[in-house]
Amino acid sequence: MKKLFFVLSVFTLSSFSEIGNPTFEVKNIKRNFVKVKSDFYVSKYEVSNLDYRNFLAEMLNDNKIEVYRNCLPDTLAWKNKLKNTEPFVQFYFRNSSYDNYPVVGISYESAIEYCNWLTEKYNNDSKKKYKKVLFKLLSKEEWTFAANNGDASKDYTWGSGFMQNNSKAYLCNYKHNETQEINHTSMTQKTMITSPINSFYPNSFGIYNMCGNVAELIEEKGISKGGSFDDTDDKVRISSEKIYTKSQADIGFRVAMKIIEE
Repeated sequence: MKKLFFVLSVFTLSSFSEIGNPTFEVKNIKRNFVKVKSDFYVSKYEVSNLDYRNFLAEMLNDNKIEVYRNCLPDTLAWKNKLKNTEPFVQFYFRNSSYDNYPVVGISYESAIEYCNWLTEKYNNDSKKKYKKVLFKLLSKEEWTFAANNGDASKDYTWGSGFMQNNSKAYLCNYKHNETQEINHTSMTQKTMITSPINSFYPNSFGIYNMCGNVAELIEEKGISKGGSFDDTDDKVRISSEKIYTKSQADIGFRVAMKIIEE
């Protein structure tokens, strides 16, 4: 039975992944990463479902079946988060409609494998800008600096304690006290689940969704930062931390790039 389930899962993933296409391009580093310090860059975006599916597809192409199997997201994590979750269990990770949404249900070890894959891909690419780099999860200190740009007085990435701007647009994806509705048409309106990785407004570095959307795994295992769509406004501050013991539907991750040799 377990063997049958695994075969079906491989087939399902292959149906939604671009296995035959290039899965990594160095030019995306320049476009998607911003300089935070002289030798340290941070992705503007949380890792998306499409990003992560491309990683898994390459694990299959390279016949790294054990890595592929261990790194599959736990889609059942949605059952612990929402009512009527079956559509999210079935489609959130695999359906192209959610390509640009943050991947969730990822273990700490899987996030590390993803970073290792990026590191190897970049360092072996003939078109790379730097001789040697390291992709990694951000440490707590690095994450905080990327979120507040060194200004410890900021509660949120935008600075103030207001959750809406002058146009009444929400500044991040968080849990509202009033009844929520799913709205996939606006990039600045409240939702019941995650929002696309380029939703709402970037901070002064140009980084999106460090407050809200999904809490982000960091280098210190067992801690995620920034709160999520399922946290109220006081839980999506820069200082907010969430303890985890397993993968969850409201926790994703972001990648940093450290220059080892120019």
